[in-house]
Amino acid sequence: MKNFLKSILFLIILAVLVEGISFLFIPGNNIKKYGLYKVSAYDILAEDTDTIDVIAVGDSLIYSSLSPMVIWNQLGYTVFDCAEPAQIIPDTLDYLKVAIESQHPKIILMEANVLFRDPSKKKTETIITKRIKNRIPIIKYHDNWKKYISYGSKKNWINYYKGYKFITKVKPSKPKKYMSGSKKSREIPKGNIEYFEQILELCKENNTKLVLVSFPTQLTWSSKKHNAIQQLSEKYELEFVDLNLVDLGINWETDTKDSGGHLNYLGAKKVSEYIGTYLQNTNLLQDHRDEKKYASWHKAYQMYLKKYQKTLNKN
Repeated sequence: MKNFLKSILFLIILAVLVEGISFLFIPGNNIKKYGLYKVSAYDILAEDTDTIDVIAVGDSLIYSSLSPMVIWNQLGYTVFDCAEPAQIIPDTLDYLKVAIESQHPKIILMEANVLFRDPSKKKTETIITKRIKNRIPIIKYHDNWKKYISYGSKKNWINYYKGYKFITKVKPSKPKKYMSGSKKSREIPKGNIEYFEQILELCKENNTKLVLVSFPTQLTWSSKKHNAIQQLSEKYELEFVDLNLVDLGINWETDTKDSGGHLNYLGAKKVSEYIGTYLQNTNLLQDHRDEKKYASWHKAYQMYLKKYQKTLNKN
């Protein structure tokens, strides 16, 4: 009995110590409510207040297809990718709520594929995990400490590619007839529409234009998904840009990193140039390239350009 009590006491003391020490790992410029355990989707928090024109939110198709630096160089618009692999729509809503606290974007580009991902299983797991991690931050931030240690500066975690992941890998694919022209529609999982309507309401409250976008992918998209999103966009009077139906000049032999699933940097440049023109045609944005407030974006572009040219020379 005495040994049992000693064991219980030891565990209590250990739990208190772990919880206390954990707070050394909380990001210096983060606050608890942000729940910053998925770093890439929250890198936008390092940006100066009200400097982002467009937020792109969604799954890996966002951060592999849309390069904000291309659009900055082309038109001087500030775009930021808030994306994570296999993002579910409850997380899409959470990320937008957090981002809009410090940014008031004119446009939100939402990757349509998240609407087809069933969040039911992941949602339960996420709720439990978040509660544990909120209680013990060392678990929550265990792999972030090098970049986000408590006494660091927000400047230390600026994402110079603005959420885009520069992918140099090339794994070719032959063109596939994945947009078959089917008249059937893919079913959107139950409950996702409710979250979608909350995103719509959030955009209305902040006077932000919501645009649904599908980025090029031969493995994830289909005519059935297109039809479902087309019907949804018509119901809610939204614009839907399906880049799988646009001739962007994508070469599936050179522009994909994984046999047609995602684009690499070559494909992303083509997509980003098209999206830049689309954004220009909305007449909602202005060119910031001559504004001192955005000087850091010129620096970011030079870093991107250096990487781009180095990769071209290597290949």
